[in-house]
Amino acid sequence: MKLSTNAKQLLSIVGCANGVAGRQLGCEKAANVLQESEMLQRCRIPHNWRSIVQEAPSGRHLGALPGVSLVQRALAEQTASAIRNNEELLVLGGDHSCAIGTWSGVAVALRSVGDLGLIWVDAHMDAHTPDSSDTGNIHGMPVAHLLGHGDKGLRRILDRLPKVLPQNLCLVGIRSYEPPEKQLLEKMGVKVFYMDEVNKRGIEDVMGEARERVCRSTAGFGMSIDIDGFDVSDAPAVGTPEDGGIDATAFLHALPTLDMRNLVATEIVEFLPNFDDDNRTSERLVVNLIETIYATKSFQQLTSRNIEDRRSLPIDELVDENRRRASN
Repeated sequence: MKLSTNAKQLLSIVGCANGVAGRQLGCEKAANVLQESEMLQRCRIPHNWRSIVQEAPSGRHLGALPGVSLVQRALAEQTASAIRNNEELLVLGGDHSCAIGTWSGVAVALRSVGDLGLIWVDAHMDAHTPDSSDTGNIHGMPVAHLLGHGDKGLRRILDRLPKVLPQNLCLVGIRSYEPPEKQLLEKMGVKVFYMDEVNKRGIEDVMGEARERVCRSTAGFGMSIDIDGFDVSDAPAVGTPEDGGIDATAFLHALPTLDMRNLVATEIVEFLPNFDDDNRTSERLVVNLIETIYATKSFQQLTSRNIEDRRSLPIDELVDENRRRASN
């Protein structure tokens, strides 16, 4: 399997209309709202909606487990197929339980070439298991399941192996968590960039280190972006807001400084449309994230290809080209 290097490739979007695993209902509407969004339709990144995976409600809290398992397996089949087809993949949730399906499918599809690296941008650790969670809200459990802990049906989607190894995972922007989550991640050696560190070093520096860490021994990396990781003024339409988040403008400015050429997929989650303001601030942030990430990747791939093309030129042709450039 060969990773995508096509700078002009159509962005393939998979929506996940899931919300019952969250604290607040409403995220299940996000995929459909974004599909109809005039802002996204005007986005300068060419894109196509591959599918929207529909929810299969079976209850709330831990009662949602059977339905969540069905939805995440269906989502994983979609994302695995997209990666195997060498598609440029974006997943739009939905509550953050959709990360179980998104990254299970991506990781399994990548296994023939290597492991998956993952940057997790969030206010929360999302590292509970059904046994450690007081609320039973499954959107607070995807990290644990991707690492191989928790409910068997969720951690064994498509295969029995952990989907992300601890050394290949970085959490960024964390400021809300419970002791069992912290204990699990510390025991496994997962790197967590707490919000205090982000404020001290700056988001560009932190994201640069996170990207370097998750790419050390992997075939490619993904980004799972929960918009509650951002300051509430930048992302008001979320179900679990936390004060003191990442400045969205600084984050958007940091993205073009990252090497995106090995980005295999992006996921953006926890947009709750009914909570957005009159300016549609959160919807605009989602679109800005998509545009910045994929414009950056496209530019970097095109630049890299041009450099490689020039390196392959015979020396006399290269000299002639340089002279033409100088004369212009």
